[in-house]
Amino acid sequence: MLNGNEWQQLHAEFLSDTQTLMCRADECLSHLELISDDGDAMECLLSTLHQLAGKADTHGVETVSGFARQLRYLLDFANAAGQWQPKALHALKRCFELMAWQLELIDPHTGSLALDDSEQRALLEAFACQCGIGTREHDVAVNKGWSVSAGQRGVLASESLDVR
Repeated sequence: MLNGNEWQQLHAEFLSDTQTLMCRADECLSHLELISDDGDAMECLLSTLHQLAGKADTHGVETVSGFARQLRYLLDFANAAGQWQPKALHALKRCFELMAWQLELIDPHTGSLALDDSEQRALLEAFACQCGIGTREHDVAVNKGWSVSAGQRGVLASESLDVR
């Protein structure tokens, strides 16, 4: 993580860059609402998530970088496996809403974001379930009554999906 002086100098640039990326993500989501199998919109969204994770990594905002990476991983996996479904769009939007909120809450003096990751995990789980990758255990952004199978818990808890 950057020290306080370094962060203060880079904060405005970081916020500007991430806001631009979040706007691009919103445009991609709008395209996917209109055409759910729009390959260009999907690639743009995956690229945007990669860039968001990179910016957050560079600036030491691990909560956001981990969230963006995991979301990208799930989206890429669902898309590659042919499991991307338009019904998952609502859960995906909720993930982006949380990420935008987190970006706004970054301390402008220190660059820290002191939040627990429970909401991230719940939204990632909801998104994974809507993509057919798992099933729901908690009621967050999708239908009630779904549960995570033992096999899927291992996938969601694996290092590649570890929320930090």
